[in-house]
Amino acid sequence: MGDDEEEGVGRARGAPGGPGPARTLLCDTNVLIRLLTGDPPEQARAAVAAFEAAAEGRFALVLTDVVLAEACSVLASAGVAPAEAAGHLLRILDLPGVELVDETVLRGTLELWSEGKLDVADAYLAALARRIRGGAVLSFDRDFERVPGVTRVDPGTAAPSE
Repeated sequence: MGDDEEEGVGRARGAPGGPGPARTLLCDTNVLIRLLTGDPPEQARAAVAAFEAAAEGRFALVLTDVVLAEACSVLASAGVAPAEAAGHLLRILDLPGVELVDETVLRGTLELWSEGKLDVADAYLAALARRIRGGAVLSFDRDFERVPGVTRVDPGTAAPSE
C-alpha cells in the first residue's frame, strides 16, 4: 500500500495519469439522496458539483457500507423498488473519484438486496459472510439458507449447553 493510501480504502478512480487526490472526504447519505432525487434542487446541484470535482481528482469521495445501507433504506421508504435503487447506487459506485471501503462487500450487498429476498442488513451480512473465512451467519432468519455461499447457524445450536 502506498504512502498516500489509508488502510482499508482503495485509491479513487480520478483523472487518469494524474496524481492522487490531495484529500479524502467521507460522503454522507443525504448527498447521495440529493444526487439521485434532484431534490431540493439547490442541494442536488451542489451534490452533482461535488461528484464532478471528485471525478476531476480534486478530492477522493469515500462511500461506506453504513451510508449505502442508509441510502437503500431511505430509497425503499420512498417507494423505490430494491432493484431500481440498487441499480442507481451501483452506477454511483462506478463514478470516477469514488472510493469504496470494501468494494466486494458493497457490490455484493446491493446485488443481493436488489433481488428483493433480503433486507439490506441481511444482504450486507450475506455479502460479508461470502468474503470472510467460514461464510456463516448466526441468525434465526432462514432466508440466509437460500443464499449461495452462506451458511446459517441457528443460535440454538451454536453453543451446546453443558
